[in-house]
Amino acid sequence: MATNNHPKSPSHRKSRWESSSSATATATANNKKPSTQNPKPADSKPVPSPKPTSNPPPPRSKPSPAGPAQSQIPPPGPPPPSQPAYGFHMLDRRTIVLADGSVRSYFALPHDYNSPPQMDPAARFFPSGGPEIPRRPDGIRDNSDFWGSLGDKRKYVNEFGPPGGYPIGPGPGTSSAFKGEEMRAPKHMKIGGGNGNGNGVVVHNKHLEVDQSALKKAFYQFVKLINENPAQKKTYLEDGKQGRIHCVACGRSSKDFPDMHSLILHTYNSDNAELRVDHLGLHKALCVLMGWNYSKPPDNSKAYQFLPADEVAANQEDLIMWPPLVIIHNTVTGKGKDGRVEGLGNKAMDSKIRDMGFGGGKSKSLYGRDGHLGITLVKFAGDQSGMTEAVRFAEYFEKDNHGRKGWARVQTLTLGKDDEKNPNLVKVDERTGDKKRILYGYLGLAADLDKLDYDTRKKVVIESQKEYKASR
Repeated sequence: MATNNHPKSPSHRKSRWESSSSATATATANNKKPSTQNPKPADSKPVPSPKPTSNPPPPRSKPSPAGPAQSQIPPPGPPPPSQPAYGFHMLDRRTIVLADGSVRSYFALPHDYNSPPQMDPAARFFPSGGPEIPRRPDGIRDNSDFWGSLGDKRKYVNEFGPPGGYPIGPGPGTSSAFKGEEMRAPKHMKIGGGNGNGNGVVVHNKHLEVDQSALKKAFYQFVKLINENPAQKKTYLEDGKQGRIHCVACGRSSKDFPDMHSLILHTYNSDNAELRVDHLGLHKALCVLMGWNYSKPPDNSKAYQFLPADEVAANQEDLIMWPPLVIIHNTVTGKGKDGRVEGLGNKAMDSKIRDMGFGGGKSKSLYGRDGHLGITLVKFAGDQSGMTEAVRFAEYFEKDNHGRKGWARVQTLTLGKDDEKNPNLVKVDERTGDKKRILYGYLGLAADLDKLDYDTRKKVVIESQKEYKASR
């Protein structure tokens, strides 16, 4: 009797879309006996099975968390290669010259270093696999041996300094390998005094990079140029508060500067090679005028503007006129019938000087629009004997408090008073009642150029009293 059951196909195999569980269930059902229940209607079509392939893919089983026995663990491979030691001791210190002439330092890998090793960043400072780092009694690591290895790289720079002797430190446009740590400058011999940077490190001075004879000549030239022009001198001393200032070294091509600090930075860092000596000479002259430290390189901290009062006076009093001369004040004798001021003439002053015991000087009285100015210049010979005589003559007035400071004090006390009745200017003889003028005198300095007449001002030059004495 025919039945509606389909015969089992011996070639039936598991499809790649069938799971292993369904395949197992199918195999179990095929092994059972036929059921006695009514089969499906005859018109239902059987589901065709996919055609078998010659090389069927292996069945994929789902991962089972059965245990380590069923999980496949790959065998351990060879250990990774040990990482080479890497740190700041591998870096080279290099220097670069910027457009303004300053030199900056930075750290970089050596030129023969091709492929940087890949390693843990922490291993840069404390390489793994090395000896154990000792600890101090308080438990903190002692890394002195590691950081001490950096000294070999810095040994040459610290002893001899980078090219040009410039300070080492982060500058504009550069980066530092030691962020947050102040860079240390190379050690130099202290020259000229007071040219440190405030941290005990001596900074190289640009004045030492040029011809010293040419620099001294330019310095004296600008000292005279500044002091013989009262209006220009006043503009500098007022620090630009009465108008913008100019650079006399640049001449007509000079730009305007708002204050003296800007002008000082310009003169010290000028990039004009042809006028470099002139700018450095002007820089020194301006610092002496303002009472600032010319041996300390200027920066935005303005530390160079702080100089003790005794050093300021020493720098200014060292610049004397040459040939040496003594300026004598209060040489007026009264007014004439025409109302013009009269005073001691040249011959009368020469006679008076001889009476004081000084015979080497030659007098020249100064006159203005209203007559005698009350000033007499006593010029001495331009040699060692003339210098000695001029200094001795100035000390003659100073011992009676009739020197430079005494005259400045009298000017303040006698402002607006009648000179004839002022005991600081006129001395009355108690026996005869004759009036005698009290003279005040001092050695002529560069700061006194504006007190001279035009002819004398053009003939004198500026010299250093210390250098003149040292050369003799």
